Amino acid sequence: MADAHSTPDTTVFKISQAERFTRVGYRPIKGNHATPAINIAGQWLKDAGFTTGQPLKLRIMPGCIVITTQDIHELWGNLHALSIAPFDEYAVTSWLNRFPG
Repeated sequence: MADAHSTPDTTVFKISQAERFTRVGYRPIKGNHATPAINIAGQWLKDAGFTTGQPLKLRIMPGCIVITTQDIHELWGNLHALSIAPFDEYAVTSWLNRFPG
């Protein structure tokens, strides 16, 4: 249990604009323009805490996509803390790099 006066280790990012607008485009595959695509890019992603190469988790619902980051270092730390038997670190690293979130 946490100390009554402890504070969580969190990072607060200053977001310049909390809402952004774009359109669903398409990704041409062999001349077919029926595959929907959404391209998002900009410094605002960094401002929101996203970094290049960072694993993401996408939650898909009708008319809604929620994108969050996946903290691999936290998962690795939890694995070490919870392990009671030796494990193959190479296999775990490979799995974490493919971890879907």
